[in-house]
Amino acid sequence: MNMKTLMTTVFVALSATMVNAELMLTEWGAKVTSENALREYPRPQMERKNWTCLNGDWDYAITPIVDAPVRPGKWDGKIRVPFALESPLSGCNGRLLAPHEYLWYTRKITLDPKPGERILLHFGAVDFRAMVFLGHDEVASTPHDGGQLPFTVDLTPFAKKGENELTVLVWDPTEDFIQSRGKQAFRTHMCFYTRVSGIWQTVWMETVPERHIADYDVTTDIDKGEVTFTFNVDGLKYGDAEPGLLAIEGTGIKAKFRPGEPMKIKMPKNFKLWNPDSPNLYRFTATFGGDAVKGYFAMRKFERRRDAKGVWRFFLNNEPYFVMATLDQGWWPDGLLTPPSEEAMAFDIKTLKDCGFNTMRKHIKVEPLRYYALCDKMGLLVIQDMPCCNFDPCAPFNWHNVKGYGLFREELKGLVDHLRKVPSIVMWVPYNEGWGQHDRALSHFTLDFVKKYDPTRLVDGPSGWSDWDGGDVHPPRARVFTTQHRPEGECEPADAVDYHIYRGPGMPRVNDRRVSFLGEFGGLGHPVEGHIWRAFDQAKSLGGKHTGDWGYGGINDTKTREGLEKTYLGLMDKLGELAEKGLGGSVYTQTTDVEIEINGLLTYDRKVLKFDPAVLKSAHQSVIDRFMKSATAK
Repeated sequence: MNMKTLMTTVFVALSATMVNAELMLTEWGAKVTSENALREYPRPQMERKNWTCLNGDWDYAITPIVDAPVRPGKWDGKIRVPFALESPLSGCNGRLLAPHEYLWYTRKITLDPKPGERILLHFGAVDFRAMVFLGHDEVASTPHDGGQLPFTVDLTPFAKKGENELTVLVWDPTEDFIQSRGKQAFRTHMCFYTRVSGIWQTVWMETVPERHIADYDVTTDIDKGEVTFTFNVDGLKYGDAEPGLLAIEGTGIKAKFRPGEPMKIKMPKNFKLWNPDSPNLYRFTATFGGDAVKGYFAMRKFERRRDAKGVWRFFLNNEPYFVMATLDQGWWPDGLLTPPSEEAMAFDIKTLKDCGFNTMRKHIKVEPLRYYALCDKMGLLVIQDMPCCNFDPCAPFNWHNVKGYGLFREELKGLVDHLRKVPSIVMWVPYNEGWGQHDRALSHFTLDFVKKYDPTRLVDGPSGWSDWDGGDVHPPRARVFTTQHRPEGECEPADAVDYHIYRGPGMPRVNDRRVSFLGEFGGLGHPVEGHIWRAFDQAKSLGGKHTGDWGYGGINDTKTREGLEKTYLGLMDKLGELAEKGLGGSVYTQTTDVEIEINGLLTYDRKVLKFDPAVLKSAHQSVIDRFMKSATAK
């Protein structure tokens, strides 16, 4: 078989299957049109007035890589940006992209280049590799690799007045490369879901002055009552000495800043703290020359500290704080990784708060920035995962993980840079279980890097499984055993020892180096007829393992609403006992059902909440009360 025939065979095998034709839609997805698709400004911590949303209908085509044209001779139809090709809301009938195919996008845009201005084109996220063209010209010197993070290209050198043709070329290998991919898979099975290819977050343009604010960093110190800003300005010329101006709303504070220089500001004596019960935000405007951006920050501190008995606990704003979280994967039946609307995002967050949760663990996904802004505004702490890279958790050693370590670190750094300004994020999770985790040395270096790179937040130890620095090590095909903590004075960079126990609950034993944390537990399965996403027939090729509906914690005693509630309350009673013994927090699996998983508080379509929120809120408060009594008693 020659190469062309082989590639064609693979192409047919991987791309011919469509996703489930029986669409499951949320109430928000049912209202999405090409005219109203995610129209809000996508970067709420650095907002400008002069911008153009490019969401909506684009032309698209899919071509085999073998003998791929320089540009498609014809287009296959319309695709609704920013929804991924495979998602129902894209309008592409569930077409699955294969690793041996290119996905092309094109549309016309109107530009008006002027001296002294730059035209910037922003992509919230494109999975995985993106090349951007204006007419025939590629507008960046290198393609953008990475499906999780935003990127920007400058159209100015290639722009012509009037109509221009914008084209984006995408390649997405899904499982066949070393990139971070989270839970995407070629076939839905177990806890792996429909692949996501192409543009999946908002695309927009903005016109800025030659000299403009490119980014800023902000840190707060509630003990000193200070906030520190550093503004980065692009387009500066030698000898530029003009300062910028910062004005913080509601405080009377106005201050001049120099680009690239930290500026420390004393807040008013009666400044307000941020916490989930009182999510106070301070909004500001920064101007530099003819440029102006709006943003916000919060006065809050999250740390680990010993309680009255010397046990390591989490503290929020100098008070012991029990992290009551859910595992939140952020998948949608109609948009996959892309939330269908702003209202849909707010609904999930409000539901968790109504149920008495104060935190979510954003699991192996990076959300659009507006999602985090809602957490900031509505009051919900976020523990942020790094999406995992290619992995085989059952392999004793995986060369892919070593080979891809440089790209992993680059993406991890980019993740921290991207979300550094989000006050609701309080802890980073570089590794989930053994998924793409590196060897002992590289794992240690990763945790140490994150701890030093962002000292304003905590760092979770590997969440579950292999924690060589002093938690549990769970080598595949071997028993769990406990390692010794590093000696006092020797670097042990993580702030928590993190167990996963289904059903649980359970906890790492209280230790003298880190907080004891339950990173996953529960997973009680409960099917709701009429609201179940069904797996495809091709999943049976995997031997039938978890190809139907299932829950991490089983479903035998939770099939009825009464059985589910009784079992859940039993877990909460045990959790309260652990909180008294020194447990610092817990993460229940999970916020919603996801494809074949039916262990959510909500069904996948968000139309049924399986619990009485008042009952959950009362049970969660009881756990928190027991925690506080233990953490404050001498």
